[in-house]
This record gives sequence, C-alpha cells and structure tokens, in this order.
Amino acid sequence: MELHVDDEKNIAYIKLSGLLCKEVILNAFELAVSDKRYKKGMGRLWDFGDADLSSLDAETITAMAQYSLRFPTGINDVKVSFVTSGDLCYGLSRMFEISSNAKTPICVFRAMNQAEKWMTE
Repeated sequence: MELHVDDEKNIAYIKLSGLLCKEVILNAFELAVSDKRYKKGMGRLWDFGDADLSSLDAETITAMAQYSLRFPTGINDVKVSFVTSGDLCYGLSRMFEISSNAKTPICVFRAMNQAEKWMTE
C-alpha cells in the first residue's frame, strides 16, 4: 500500500496494486485512517489502476461496503473515490458504491484527474 496525504486538497491517496483480497483492502483502509497524517474529514481517493479485484465476489463487496459504518463521523461520511482501469475492477467498484449504506458520497472513475476534480468540488 502506498499512502500520500495532500493537506491542501484534503485528500488521502491510497494506492493498491496486484491481486487484492478483502483483508488487504480493509487493512489498507485501517492503516490509512489511523496514519498520523490522516485527519478526520479528509476524503479518500483509492487508486486501483494496477489492482486485480478478481478474487472478490458480490457478497464480499457488499460486506466491505458496510465496513466504514463502525468508524466515527469524519471518517465514514467523507467523499470517497475509486480510480480503476479494467472493466471488472470498475464494475466491482460500482457495486461497492451502490451497496454502501454510509453517508459517504462515493464515485468511481477511470481517470485520476476526474476523481480529483470531483473530490475537491
């Protein structure tokens, strides 16, 4: 996992690569929001451009979408975007977006600049 925090844009960039499973993704979430550079209210931009989500199924995606609900305000109610490359990763990320019951605005993109623009609007 690579984590970059941009205080000016108020975005934490989380980059994951390779074949990913539920545990790796949720661990990355935990590491990002517990990092000393991360501040409550900071949006999260997930970069899955080099990731393979083929090991995830619909049930796992739905369970993951509910995970942030156990976190306090300022973590579970910030803008979250996913930047994906392939059709499978895009589709699974959209499934996550639709499955979430959090107050978190979620949006999936295929380009980093589009995600950043949406995050800072």
